[in-house]
Amino acid sequence: MQRTKNRAHNRFRITLLMGLGVAATCAGRAQSVSVIPMPAQVQVSSGSVLISDNASISYPKADGEAKFAAEHLIELLRRTRNLHLRAEATEGAAEVPLIRLERSSDSSDSANESYSLYVTPHGVKVVAGTGAGLYYGSVTLWQLLTALGNDSGQARLKCMTIHDHPELSWRGIMLDSARHMQSIAYIKQLIEWMSLEKLNTLHWHLTDDQGWRLEIKRYPRLTSVGAYRHLPAIFNSQSSSTLQDGVRYGGFYSQVQVRELVTYAAKRNVTMVPEIEMPGHASAALAAYPQFGSTSKSLHEPANHYGIFPYLYNIDDATFTFLENILTEVMDLFPSTYIHVGGDEAIKDQWKASPHIQKQMKKLGIQDEDALQSYFIKRIDSFLAAHHRRTVGWDEILAGGLAPNAAVMSWHGVAGGITAAKQGHDAVLTPVRPLYFNYRQTDAAAEAPGRFALNTLQEVYRFDPLPDTLTSSERKHIIGVQGNLWTEYLITDDRDTWMLFPRAAALAEIGWSPSRPRDWTNFSTRVVDEMQRYDKLGLVYDPMAFRVHAQTIASTADTVQFALSNRADFGAIHYSLDGSTVTQASPIYSGPLAVPTTTHVLAATFGDFRIPSSTMDETMDWQTLHHRYSQELKLCVTDPAIAMEQDPPLKVRPVMLTNYKNPCWIYKGASLADAGSITAGVAALPYLFRDKNHQLPPLASAKMHTGELQVMLDSCSGKVIAKLSLQPADGKLGVTHISGKLPKLEGQHDLCISIVRPTLSPIWVLDDVQLNQTHVEASDH
Repeated sequence: MQRTKNRAHNRFRITLLMGLGVAATCAGRAQSVSVIPMPAQVQVSSGSVLISDNASISYPKADGEAKFAAEHLIELLRRTRNLHLRAEATEGAAEVPLIRLERSSDSSDSANESYSLYVTPHGVKVVAGTGAGLYYGSVTLWQLLTALGNDSGQARLKCMTIHDHPELSWRGIMLDSARHMQSIAYIKQLIEWMSLEKLNTLHWHLTDDQGWRLEIKRYPRLTSVGAYRHLPAIFNSQSSSTLQDGVRYGGFYSQVQVRELVTYAAKRNVTMVPEIEMPGHASAALAAYPQFGSTSKSLHEPANHYGIFPYLYNIDDATFTFLENILTEVMDLFPSTYIHVGGDEAIKDQWKASPHIQKQMKKLGIQDEDALQSYFIKRIDSFLAAHHRRTVGWDEILAGGLAPNAAVMSWHGVAGGITAAKQGHDAVLTPVRPLYFNYRQTDAAAEAPGRFALNTLQEVYRFDPLPDTLTSSERKHIIGVQGNLWTEYLITDDRDTWMLFPRAAALAEIGWSPSRPRDWTNFSTRVVDEMQRYDKLGLVYDPMAFRVHAQTIASTADTVQFALSNRADFGAIHYSLDGSTVTQASPIYSGPLAVPTTTHVLAATFGDFRIPSSTMDETMDWQTLHHRYSQELKLCVTDPAIAMEQDPPLKVRPVMLTNYKNPCWIYKGASLADAGSITAGVAALPYLFRDKNHQLPPLASAKMHTGELQVMLDSCSGKVIAKLSLQPADGKLGVTHISGKLPKLEGQHDLCISIVRPTLSPIWVLDDVQLNQTHVEASDH
């Protein structure tokens, strides 16, 4: 892949408009249209064209790619616009139908993703030199036809001319299937959704410590052993657990399924890039074939917890033959130019401790273990190059010297990408902040599981993929951007989609649209239209950036003062105070509101219309004002902070914020007047963690067998005002509510809520906490 260079294909083609029956275009003006990503050039002119049911979309008779684009457009419009068009193959262009897909005669268009779209009073024409261009032009037309806000059987388009091309050639999503697999049906949906935002690369993370997901026929134990792990028990053997060690979990994708996915993706101009991890993250492979490891200690199965593990491949010739045989089958399945070889987080302890490996290093003249990893990757790079493929790896492959043909995927910020570009190597930027999509999008209580630090929609949109520290020639080596979805804490397909969208739309724009000052308000308006398309497509996305939320300013027994906002800082907020439906005729929020307690407040965000899923619906009563979910509390220690759910998932899947080393939360400014008791929702999770040095966190002592929840006043070293036994929750899945009395207190205080336990597992976590009024009877356990 190369970054798009020549812009000659953006020349205005007067002859094509003549073919539509127009002698010349009206003088147009540059204008934003509701398309994501925003096209490179848009000019809107006077006039319009009406697209009605049974209109035809024509394509060249022998052009299979154009046929697919036409039929795909027809299906999209049927599903999302209730508009029913028909496709027809034609020879030549003597009789122009209402919509036509056409190959460009410009030779500069023959190897890129560019397209031009012309809307005149006589019809619409999409012109491109490649199947990708025709596909993307038809997707842009679909977006234009679905930005009108109604479902009638016709649509009117303004006359316009669009010339469009991508800024970067790699616009990717990484999907981690090693920790938790996704269904084939879901991966197809993801490919489809990506293609509708002109994302063109699905980086598929297929192997890791927790599982090997790809069938390799020469080495069947990679899947019979390496594809399955046993889930850890939540409770110890003395408890009445319904989930014990021994639940076998995992699976793999057959080569037949992979070929089907690769073909499906190619039709939608998505390249699937496989990742086979090496030399580290190899526990699953070495459990299956321990002879290729660097230690005599054998693994019996893949890891069933998370962290960085020391198991590395050795550097014997037999091991490289093993890996080359695997890669031969991988290359047969995936025609992508790039093959991802990982290269990250390779702890070198086993290499250092192995006399055999140290002897080999000395024989090879290799001075240290970083240089040994460079030697390892260079051998693999040479093998891939001999098969006309290119290596891509995480930015750790820079250590010890970069392989000659390797590209760098920069995740430790952008520094690795900058270093690679300055050395003349291609790079894809995928920094943890803000392009790791396993980080939560907002701080809303309704968010999905994930790392608790926020990578917001706005932060993704404002990321600059072309650093100013590079020269113009060096910038050509920044070939793309990518959002990564790691799935340690994302257990189901719908959770994955929630975390990807709408951030994938922002990623698409920074990868496709020309670099220019980013207009967040303009993008927000367009992403609202995109969210409506998501609804029509059945895509489960995260609406929390636009959902209204209330922040209590002050409260008494009789009144509450609160502010309303949305995290996107977008649009107008309308509200009602009587429980009635909010419309654009409802009052516009302009400042803090004071209302009697028990007031039923509804509020929603509006642009040109109500934004989907933006409505807040709360009753401002005493119970609501004195309730907090764990995500609304402050962690006593924020690193590591993770929002987790139970694994395997329950039908009702509460998401709980915790620090697994220090389960402790701060309830800021709790109003304790009239609070006579406290109720806490607690749940048990298995201990799934190791840190880099495999040190276990210290355990606090607890007098009770299962542990207890303690509430301290004003600080975590303050007076203990309540102790709640965890015994009622022992052996239970899901959330159990336990209660305890509070002493009579006045005013507002911070409450430190800490869980102490005598054993490492389970991890007891807090789901929610509720202060109860004096007259509520509480039971001590």
